[in-house]
Amino acid sequence: MTLYSLHTPPPMEKPVLVAGLAGWGDAASAASDAADWLAESGQPIVTFDPDSIFDYRSNRPILRFNSGEAQSLTWPRMEIVHVRPSGHDVLVLVGNEPDYAWSRICDALGDLVQHLDVAHLVTLGAVPTPVRHGPETAVFCTASDPRLLLAGDELLMDEIVVPASAGTVFRSAVEDVGIPAIGYWAQVPQYVGRPYHPAVLGLLRKVSGQLEVEFAVEALEEESKVQIDRLDEIISQRSEAAEFIEGLEGRIGTTSKIPEDLPTADEIADEVLKFLEDPDREEN
Repeated sequence: MTLYSLHTPPPMEKPVLVAGLAGWGDAASAASDAADWLAESGQPIVTFDPDSIFDYRSNRPILRFNSGEAQSLTWPRMEIVHVRPSGHDVLVLVGNEPDYAWSRICDALGDLVQHLDVAHLVTLGAVPTPVRHGPETAVFCTASDPRLLLAGDELLMDEIVVPASAGTVFRSAVEDVGIPAIGYWAQVPQYVGRPYHPAVLGLLRKVSGQLEVEFAVEALEEESKVQIDRLDEIISQRSEAAEFIEGLEGRIGTTSKIPEDLPTADEIADEVLKFLEDPDREEN
């Protein structure tokens, strides 16, 4: 069975490959949301065969119903999409982290980045961290070539041992064929769920710097501000949770115990919904 299909790509000049897959290392789906935002309305040029790379019991197809009738079935996917923000060629690896064939995918990506003459790779990730939510999201990075570092980039200097995500494994395969790579990791508050707009925005700003392209992120900036304001209001109404969250600064790397009554991401999401549906709340 063929692992992937290569569609006829448009003429490109030294494209940058950006990778952000949903799955491990994608807290609050910030990395995959950023990649999807970048790839929106793009042209798929590489499509991986889902039967070859997915276990449908862990990456189940999504069936949508309307008025009791099945309307659509969406299969898990992994593909490379071509976009041209401000005339710059960009390839975006999007979709779900695969269940199978990681070694074969590594070989395929090594061949593809050479065939497509990729200039360098930017990987996106997000990790749950004991930090407070806020309009600015801290982003750290790892890089195979210091020349890829942007002003203000913070390198991860500590030695850590963690389970690898597919994105980091695929990055190693790309580096092995001589393509330089840099990876960005957004620090997502451990008590929030998807979507977390400030982290998406933080990652997109790093991609923007790598591409030397300005993105039109005004709508995302407004969504981020609204979300932070809502989280502030919700948490301010729960004194013990607010006390813990206000004390998160400086706790990274400690063994501070999370109070049992700290609201979970689902609880916060429920309260956001109740807040929005409250007919008595004042509009800004």
